[in-house]
This record gives sequence, C-alpha cells and structure tokens, in this order.
Amino acid sequence: MVTYDPNNPLSDEELDKLGKEDFDTFLEYLDSKAEYLKGFTKPLGQYHTKRYAAMDAQQQGKPITNELIESAGKIGKEGDDKRTQSIIDKMSEMDLDKPDLKVKNHKTNRSQWFE
Repeated sequence: MVTYDPNNPLSDEELDKLGKEDFDTFLEYLDSKAEYLKGFTKPLGQYHTKRYAAMDAQQQGKPITNELIESAGKIGKEGDDKRTQSIIDKMSEMDLDKPDLKVKNHKTNRSQWFE
C-alpha cells in the first residue's frame, strides 16, 4: 500500500506507472492524499453554499427553488457553526474570554490592511 507523504510525493510519471500497474493502489494513494489535504480546508458558510447551489442548478438547467436555497442554507449553517467553534477553541487555547481589543477591524477591505 502506498500512502501520500507530503515531504516526498510521487511524481507524475510514478503516478502514471502506478495507475497502469495497480489501479487499486493508485486509488488508495489518491484517497490518502485527499485525506491529508482535507486538513487545510475550511467549511463553507451560508452565503457561499447558497451561491454555489444556485450556480449549480442554473448550469444544469434546473429551477432555483426556495427548497434548494433553504437546504443549502442549512448546510452552510453547519459550516458557520464549525468555523465559530474553531474560533472559540483558539480563543480558549490563548486564555481569551473575548476577542483581542487590539484588533481594529475584524472585517477589512484590502485598503485597510496596512493602516
């Protein structure tokens, strides 16, 4: 079994060779790489989930219904909750009861980054 090693990933030629020789091992390698990369993702919030669901429906020629938007909103709410919980966890690690008051703006525009 070949697992993904971020310090020494397989080259394209090695992946092609592995895919031709043993396709099941190739798929296991891709699964382990996907599992590793999941650690660097953040969940989508309600806004983006609704937007992507509407774009997907439009691209497939399906109608954009209230049920579609509501179900996407529920999925996005779970993502928002996970993100909020991760912020709370980080704050508790740093022994903060409330956000750092030294931060001037939590939501900024690019022009505000260097003020």
